[in-house]
Amino acid sequence: MFVTVASVRRTSGILEAEISDDDVTSIIAECEPQVSRHFNTSFVPKTIIEQREGNETSRIILYRNPVLSVRDLYIDGDQEDPSHLIISKESGKIELNADATSTTFKKGTKRNVIKYVYGWLEESSTSSTTSAAEVAGTSVSIALASITGFADGDWVEIYGMDGYREAAQINATPGAGAIVVDKLVYTHESGSTVVKLQVSPIIEKLMNVTCALAMVARIVGQSYTDIVGYNLGEMRVQKGEPYTQWRETAAQLIEERDRILAEVRPRPCVM
Repeated sequence: MFVTVASVRRTSGILEAEISDDDVTSIIAECEPQVSRHFNTSFVPKTIIEQREGNETSRIILYRNPVLSVRDLYIDGDQEDPSHLIISKESGKIELNADATSTTFKKGTKRNVIKYVYGWLEESSTSSTTSAAEVAGTSVSIALASITGFADGDWVEIYGMDGYREAAQINATPGAGAIVVDKLVYTHESGSTVVKLQVSPIIEKLMNVTCALAMVARIVGQSYTDIVGYNLGEMRVQKGEPYTQWRETAAQLIEERDRILAEVRPRPCVM
């Protein structure tokens, strides 16, 4: 989950006395796949293994994007070094370069298999530069000018003037002026930028609003036995819940949701 119970409560104004933390967690778990599905992507890095028929060209457009890193590649049953790919992050296009063993994605007896990481994230304000050249491998220690703001489990993107760009996950608590990432496919020059990735704040806002709407619907649905108004002689007292305050709350949340959806478009998807 990329939003929290606390953030959803701040958006909705609904306290634990009305809806428990466990139920809010369940609402988030129901809403998150719906938001991701609408935009045809994931908002946390996700690893997928894709099997594709060859097209006898040097390029294929992957089903999911943005492509953060290609981790493994087989062409017609033969392993190809994924560092021999030119990757277009936003479109999901991968292309074999001049160093590749295979010249095309073949239409052979075995399908082409690509293991890659995708997700719609953006750069945060936490970044640094590498103090030395970094080689490809697993559990790679990357020396940084500063490790402030980086933590175990964070996803980072590394890129520089050498033209190589990829994402990796920190798999150890940063220390001694370095971070350790799970895997690097490329060799990166000294002075490369390392930036922490984050979910777009506008997507977090949309998710909080979507969950808040679900919570308002839950409040209205469970309050059918509430007294919403009563008369004292000629005076009428309106308690207001749920049909006054909650109706206005829902209207404001719907307006905010629709505004965000109008500004942010779904990702292109091949499937």
